[in-house]
Amino acid sequence: MSRTRSALIAVLPLMCGLNLELGYYWHLVRGQAQLLWNRQPVADMLANRRLDPGVRERLEFIKEVRRFAEQRVGLARSRNYTTYIDIGEGPVSWQLTASPKDRIEPVQWTYPVVGRFPYRGYFDPDRAKRERDRLEARDFDTSLRPVGGYSTLGWFADPILSPMLRYSDGDLAELIIHELAHATVWIPGRVSFNESLATFVGEAGALQFMRHRYGQEAAVVTDMLDRRSDKRIFDRFMRGVAEELQALYGSKRSYEEKLKEREVVFERAKRRFSRLDLKTGAYSRFPRRRLNNAVMMAYRTYHEKVDVFENVYRAVGGDLKAAVRIFKESESQTDPSRYLEDWLAGNTGRRR
Repeated sequence: MSRTRSALIAVLPLMCGLNLELGYYWHLVRGQAQLLWNRQPVADMLANRRLDPGVRERLEFIKEVRRFAEQRVGLARSRNYTTYIDIGEGPVSWQLTASPKDRIEPVQWTYPVVGRFPYRGYFDPDRAKRERDRLEARDFDTSLRPVGGYSTLGWFADPILSPMLRYSDGDLAELIIHELAHATVWIPGRVSFNESLATFVGEAGALQFMRHRYGQEAAVVTDMLDRRSDKRIFDRFMRGVAEELQALYGSKRSYEEKLKEREVVFERAKRRFSRLDLKTGAYSRFPRRRLNNAVMMAYRTYHEKVDVFENVYRAVGGDLKAAVRIFKESESQTDPSRYLEDWLAGNTGRRR
């Protein structure tokens, strides 16, 4: 019996025993099984002399990123991204987030083993849209977005998906390192911490990789630095919008007044955006986005704690491998964010 089929048979009784939403979980099992069933070993593909040269170059590039992530960033060795699946144009899945209209607070979903998450994933876009519509009918804000890649947190060896091959070098390196960071450090029930950590490690690791591969002064490196500069500016901007909304939601105004006034806040933010001193077009779509609390919540999930990780990184002299070791230590802590803040308080200005 195949390892994939054995794994699925082991999971199904657990799902039935817990009396969970079997339709949703069965759709996840089928989607993941289809991916695992159709994957091809990258080594076999590279041994094929008829392999498309463009595909070969991208697969070799990912091998190089994986090696760098393990050796220079200190991420866990694994079988992740050693297989390939052609899913066409993609995306591989869709992610749904939701929030009350008068609070920036996520709707939480509970999953077996891994705990509570502020989002729900779907392989089937129609199923995702039905759940989105159901939540909106209950007066929640929602955000449904395509997903280019995801981590199974060590349950399976994550494959390379065909849409990834179209990414730029910098974006592809960042995606691979981001997902490998999840396989290295993951704390159940701390999704915002986990995602923010992987965001930081992905960005810092990709920048180091690109400098290593192309040189400090290369145009692709300059572009990445410009994008990072824009990200910091945009992060501060979005924090300001969130603070303005929080003040509104915490006021004594009626529910209807809050909903009316928040649209003023969103429109004012779009006008202010045009005055930001940005170097790239990375956020050019922002003025056209439909803003709501779910969009704000999804953004905060991936960026909430990045400053803490940045400060640890600086405290160890820009040694990302050393920083990852410290991040890994936080896995055993009751409050990982407080652990890092306490570590910083005792180690600021010193190298570890």
